Amino acid sequence: MENKITINIDGKEVEAKEGSNLLPILRKMGIFIPTLCNHDQIKPYGVCRLCIVEWVRGEGWTKIVTSCNFPVKAGQKFLTNSDKVRRERQMIMELILARSSNVPEIIELAARLGITTTRFQEDQEGCILCGLCIKACEEVVGASAIGFQSRGPNRTVIAPFDDEAKRCIGCGSCVYVCPTNYIKMEEKHHVRKLPLWHVELKMKQCKVCGQDIAPEKQLEFICERIKLPENFFDTCLNCRP
Repeated sequence: MENKITINIDGKEVEAKEGSNLLPILRKMGIFIPTLCNHDQIKPYGVCRLCIVEWVRGEGWTKIVTSCNFPVKAGQKFLTNSDKVRRERQMIMELILARSSNVPEIIELAARLGITTTRFQEDQEGCILCGLCIKACEEVVGASAIGFQSRGPNRTVIAPFDDEAKRCIGCGSCVYVCPTNYIKMEEKHHVRKLPLWHVELKMKQCKVCGQDIAPEKQLEFICERIKLPENFFDTCLNCRP
């Protein structure tokens, strides 16, 4: 049974489920909260920090928290657009813009937050180190083919030893969740390539029509994981009886 509580958001009393994360509540209210590391299928972890709000803990005592992974309790009060929130959010956005100064999605979001230039050294590479690709590969797919390397300004996302990601199955989940379109995937001559991970995987063709279905390695991974017959993917969906 759900335990309903009341919290205060920007001066309004709101009913919520105790323990639920704050971000979905704010979005249900129609409040704009920017995010770059949030995805419905991945456990929230607040790394981009754009979803920050101000938690009013007492008279003159507040704390900045990430709303995506903040579980609410009865009586709590939050400010979503205070001066403090706007200042810190703009600083965070300026740092992200510096890492992705040529990415349209980042430029657009930054402009919406009032940031059009950055004081920091610019990098047009595009990776903002949100970690969504790593989380998707680990938590959703279960392959754990990529990860972080180093810390601080040298931190990057790479395959182990910056060599071929031998555990990569070529599913493309990392590509689909990347908020800056930094991770590229291409298919040509029945081969799927993910250049960042140094991966080239042979595609399996339908035995009836010859259409590419998916990388052979991905289909083998699926068959093994959910105990499907080895020939389950011999034909594509359109050619199945």
